[in-house]
Amino acid sequence: MKAKKKDFVEIDFTARTEDGRVFDTTKKEVAKEENLPETEYKPLHICIGEGQLLKGLDKALDGKELGKEYEITINPEEAFGRRDPKLVRIIPLKVFHEKEVNPYPGLSVAIDNTIATVRAVSGGRVITDFNHPLAGRKIIYKIVLRRKLENEGEKIAVILKIHLKTDKFSVKGKEIILEERADDSLLSGAEKKINELIGDFTLKNKGNGGVKEDLGKSSEKKKV
Repeated sequence: MKAKKKDFVEIDFTARTEDGRVFDTTKKEVAKEENLPETEYKPLHICIGEGQLLKGLDKALDGKELGKEYEITINPEEAFGRRDPKLVRIIPLKVFHEKEVNPYPGLSVAIDNTIATVRAVSGGRVITDFNHPLAGRKIIYKIVLRRKLENEGEKIAVILKIHLKTDKFSVKGKEIILEERADDSLLSGAEKKINELIGDFTLKNKGNGGVKEDLGKSSEKKKV
């Protein structure tokens, strides 16, 4: 059986750069072998074509057989992009010190709501790279589509994670009730996508009886 665009599937994968460095995986044993950060490693639930994966990988999954392992190489343009020299900036060291940050090569910092990497520190200047750390590199995935998701609850969870960053909900008939309050301004988009891909449901926020108030919320990150 082959998977196609708009199918909900469960996948296992390991991603590496051309030099063999593994930077992401769904497999706990691989994460341990590669000394990746301690977190929860488990198969990922996605909807093919909905932008949950790198563009090149998302496109490549259309038409792949369930249960078969594939090795897929993605060029930089459809992975993390080409490196742009214009995204390498020199920032005075005092800017970092004013924010109580002591920069060193390899440090990741948030500047103007963008993650950057410190490349060098010398003479009161900090060379800071706003390119993605994997920009300009081919990415190689070993991936298996384990199964199609047939359960409506599993499918709903995928959409809610994409649009509302939550998977806590209950279903009563054709009503989906969030167990954690989400940004009201995002509800209509999530409900529209659920109706498009899964079925005719009404999405209700916690604490307002399902009334979608037009109230946006914002959060601020600490800036350098």
